[in-house]
Amino acid sequence: MNPEDANAETCTVCGTATDGAAGFAHLYHKGLRFSLCCPMCVDVFQRHRDRFARGERPQSLLDETIAEMKWKDPAH
Repeated sequence: MNPEDANAETCTVCGTATDGAAGFAHLYHKGLRFSLCCPMCVDVFQRHRDRFARGERPQSLLDETIAEMKWKDPAH
């Protein structure tokens, strides 16, 4: 998704349809509008807003955030 496309109807993070203005949220960062479909995607976006604004690949950021959130094995 092109972050400069204010009419985008897909979630910036996961690509799910947000149904235009009926999407869960539209957040702005550095003058760009980003559509987001759910609280989890809002959280991921807020953790990496500068990287999304630069156009980094959303799947990489999502994978990275999930890895950060996983429980660590105390034996390691």
